[in-house]
Formats: sequence, structure tokens, C-alpha cells
Amino acid sequence: MSRLYDDTFAGQSCPLGADAQQIADQLRNFGDTRQIMGQWSFAPTLNSLGLPQRYQVPPSRQVISLAERYELHEQIGFVSPALIFSAPGPSMAAYVVAGLGNEQQQDAFFGQFQQALCWSCFAMTEPTQGSDAGAMQTTATPVDGGYLISGRKMFIGNGVIAETGVLFARTAPGQLGINAFLFSPQDPAITRHRLALTGLDGANLALMQFDNLFIPAEDLLGQHLKPTQRFAQSAMATFDALRPCVGALALGVARRALHEWQACVTPTPAQSQRLSQMKRRWYAAYREASMVCQQADAQQSPGKSPGMVKTACVILADEIVSQLIHAFPADTQPVPATLWQAFRDVKAFEYTEGTRQIHRLNQSFSPRQASQECR
Repeated sequence: MSRLYDDTFAGQSCPLGADAQQIADQLRNFGDTRQIMGQWSFAPTLNSLGLPQRYQVPPSRQVISLAERYELHEQIGFVSPALIFSAPGPSMAAYVVAGLGNEQQQDAFFGQFQQALCWSCFAMTEPTQGSDAGAMQTTATPVDGGYLISGRKMFIGNGVIAETGVLFARTAPGQLGINAFLFSPQDPAITRHRLALTGLDGANLALMQFDNLFIPAEDLLGQHLKPTQRFAQSAMATFDALRPCVGALALGVARRALHEWQACVTPTPAQSQRLSQMKRRWYAAYREASMVCQQADAQQSPGKSPGMVKTACVILADEIVSQLIHAFPADTQPVPATLWQAFRDVKAFEYTEGTRQIHRLNQSFSPRQASQECR
């Protein structure tokens, strides 16, 4: 099985370009994200990742299936997850606009990525409520011609530099009162602060304060849908698609840690046995998550919920990196900086797209799980 793990990536050409590691190192030093990413040969591909087919500009090669996207995220995680967190493109917002937007809204949003590199954001998480939509406090008050948005959003990827995005706010009490809007993060009614991070150096996570931000009525998404379809349809499509990809990022970090450890240490027979065990578990998790993505692409019911796929991958990646740190011989040399970086980075995925407690609760109370338990 260890051989299978190695063969999975042996001789595989990295689609990220020969300059990917150099770009990642520059991001780690908190350079200008736009300038650095603009130099990356792979940035145009990420800029079009998630665009519906009719907005594709030939001859760019688009990764369209979730299984392909999963593989790409693992490869990015191996180099540096900061690359994906700082990348241009419609990202998470693409699922919402594609699912809820009318033709005019989709043309306005997706057309921006046809012209040049463009950064987007997905503003839902709040400082004290997290991603619990039922407790959302940001409000959208109807006024003549549109809405006034007031509130705060937290941990918003690329929130400092994004030119466009999707914002979630409450127009009325209850779940049916939550709506999604197209918005411009550069509006002067928005105050943005870049957050200091322990891991994922170079990522642009922001705190955003909305002080009576005016959004025109035509930028409310899903007006042609029933209220029961709006939030649930857009949020779940986004999360279900990207949660396995978060797991792939974590597995990429773990694979890099294994690679760096073996480059520095000649393992003892006992250590070789433990490494083989780690690799078997890594490969099993990688294949299971990949299978779930393939099932989603085939529109089949997944064998495991996307949230639990992400949870399993993140737990395993954290365990592998921690074990490698503790197994590094103290009498040879200091633990390499790349291993310490992996140790810090891998912790972040627990909080990306939901914590394991949330996913376990979702699994326990899902109708599918309940029906299985009643059999």
C-alpha cells in the first residue's frame, strides 16, 4: 500500500507551473497579493475556475468536474494552501450566482472574470455567530430602490482585496428571511481589516464592517425563486461542493510534510513501519474522498456526506503532521521550517467550511441518517 501511495504521484506533472513554489514563498512574506499572483503562470486558470461553460474563454483549460477540482486542491495544498486562499476567480460565490442569479446578474458577475484577473469574496460568517445562518445578525433594510446593509462579517477570504462578491444578510426574521446579494467590497460604506493569522501566512482573511451599505434591488439574488429555495439552495450547493476540496488541501499539506520528513531523516525500521501505516491511512482517505466527488459528478447519492469527508481528511492530516513533528530526531538537526509551517497550516482546516462538531451534528440529524437508523 505504501508503494501505491508513492505511485499515485510518481512522475505526475504538476499543473501549477514551475513557479508555484516561488509564488507561494512570496505570499508567505505578505507581499502584494495582486502583484504576486499576477506573475503566477497558473493564475489565469484559477481565475476561470468555476465559470459556467458559456463564460469560458478559449483556449484556457477549465477544471470542471468536482473530482478534478479535488485533485487540484490536493496538489495546491502540497505546495502551499495560501495559493488557493489568495487566488483570483469566482470561487465560492460562483455556486451562489450560478444557482440563484438571473441572466443579467450572471452576465454582470461572471463577465468580470473574462476581462482580467478578478478577486471575489463570500461574506456569510459573522464574528459571534460563525456560519450559523439561523443566528445571522447582519440586516438588509428595504429602502427606496434597494436595501441598506448593516452588520459585520468575519474570516472573509480575500475580503481586503476583492472587487466583487456575494453577501448574505437578513431581510426578515427566520430562515426564510436570509438572502444573498451581489456587492462591491470596495464600496466606501465598508470598512475592512486584514486579520492576523497563526497559520496560512499570506492568506487575506478580513473583518468587514457594513455601515448602511446601499445595494440596488436588482442585485438581490434569487428573486425569481421561492423564499424556501433561496438560501438553502445556494449555501448547500456551495458547501457540499467545496468541503471535500478543503479535505484535499489538508491532505496535500500532510503529503508535503511526509515528503519533507523523509528528505531529512533516515528512518529506523520501526519508523519505516509507522511511515507505511501513515501512508496507507492517507491513501485510503484520499481515495474515499475522491470517490465521493466522482459520485457527485455522476449525480449519485454519495456514500458519505461531504462534511464528514472533510472532517475525516482534516483529522487524519493533523494526526500525520503532529506525529512527524514528534518523530523528528532531536539529536540530528532542528525541525525544518517547512514542517513547522505544515503544523501551523493544518490546524486552520478544522475551522474552514465548518468544524467537526457541526458536521457530526449535521450527520446525526440528517433525514438520510435518521431513516437508516429506523431500519
